[in-house]
Amino acid sequence: MHTTIIIAFGLILLALMLFIGQQLGFTPEVRTYSFILLWLALTTINGAIGVKIAERSLRDDLMTGCMVFAVPVATLVLYMALTANT
Repeated sequence: MHTTIIIAFGLILLALMLFIGQQLGFTPEVRTYSFILLWLALTTINGAIGVKIAERSLRDDLMTGCMVFAVPVATLVLYMALTANT
């Protein structure tokens, strides 16, 4: 359940960053790179908390972290591919 919540948070963060970045006039490249860097940092922090506090194994948390990171980034790539012509 926690993984689903974190992925949903990532998708909401992606939508907010794309919308707010567009309203502020940032280029698509800046919005893309800033989201990827922020999401990587947040995913790493979430994994560190999982290993230290929840006492999960590093292997399990790395596998889950890769999935948590990949879903919003894949959504971003799909969005960028669909809006590249406009």
